[in-house]
Amino acid sequence: MAYKQFVPLTNMNFQINRVLTHGDEACREEELWEIAPRIAKFDFEAWYREWGELARRAESEGRFMHAAYYYRMAEFFLPDSMPEKDASYENFRRCFYQAVDKRLFESFEVPYEGKNLPAIRLKAKKEKGIVVIHGGYDSFMEEFYLQQRKLPEAGFTVILFEGPGQGRTLREGLKMTHEWERPVSAVLDFFDMDQVALVGVSLGGYLALRAAAFEPRIARVVAYDVVYDALECFVRNVPAQIRGTFLEMVRSGRKEEINSIIDQSRKKDDFMDWAVTHGMYITGSDTPFDYLQFFSKFTTKDISPRIRQDVLLMAGENDHLVPLEMYDRQKQALVNARSVRGRVFTAAEGGDQHCRVGNIELAFDEILKWLNELNPWPESRKG
Repeated sequence: MAYKQFVPLTNMNFQINRVLTHGDEACREEELWEIAPRIAKFDFEAWYREWGELARRAESEGRFMHAAYYYRMAEFFLPDSMPEKDASYENFRRCFYQAVDKRLFESFEVPYEGKNLPAIRLKAKKEKGIVVIHGGYDSFMEEFYLQQRKLPEAGFTVILFEGPGQGRTLREGLKMTHEWERPVSAVLDFFDMDQVALVGVSLGGYLALRAAAFEPRIARVVAYDVVYDALECFVRNVPAQIRGTFLEMVRSGRKEEINSIIDQSRKKDDFMDWAVTHGMYITGSDTPFDYLQFFSKFTTKDISPRIRQDVLLMAGENDHLVPLEMYDRQKQALVNARSVRGRVFTAAEGGDQHCRVGNIELAFDEILKWLNELNPWPESRKG
């Protein structure tokens, strides 16, 4: 699928394409064009209403996977203070599990700090290796189901899981942590695995590299995409002339000034409004400033020299969320990695957007090619 211009607002348009990129299994493209004129403005209530109506239509027609993705979009921009957010999430999960053949995977609850992390395992018939996949800032593990099916078919058992601050774990009170080695270690312990490949999607590009820096049972790691410094990613949405000052204000603790700047920006910027609302939700922060101070921990600057695994870095030349220069900074920082391979996807090949939305096949083709070129897999793998 190509990346298309449904609405003029960059982030809203990206989210529509995020559904379209999965193709006919996730949506009917004509239905997305149908609602586009009604969600073309900075109006989250209209967004919720239109996606919700599409979801109910699809569900009534027995198109449960379509309904799942539509309910997901209905939920996306809602603040956690609205009960409709959790209701839409539950509808998403209910329709997803009605749509899939549950004989094709196993579900697990991984113990973690007195609660559980949900996980799904798709076993390869002739296993060459194990790939563990997680998301980042806003994804649910079920969203990756359609796009990762090439891996088991090619001999790689896949384990999808949600860590703190993601999906169901967030709704059960587990807030996001920058110390991603903790949930990853819990998953590796539970499945008795070592020498696995770890794939982190979106902000997961930081999280996976962080886990690899502290967890030697990870043999290979994929940053899909590279997030060298999450706070700097956020600050690119601040007017260019004050970005440096803004960063310094966050780092020096000027709370009231930061909160005032953000409150003004949220009134006219759809991405700023959603990013701050969602960021406070997943981190459990009371104010935008508190969220940004917490978010400043999400950088690989100091931990990159600890990474000794094989590393694959991926980036898009027109990523609206992560500046392309972070790809080069991250690549240069991996001074002790066993090997480093990178690829910047271009508009010409349709992979220039964040996380290859528009042509996600490119991403998993690249991951699969890389995994196969690194074979043979270490013999100490378990699972």
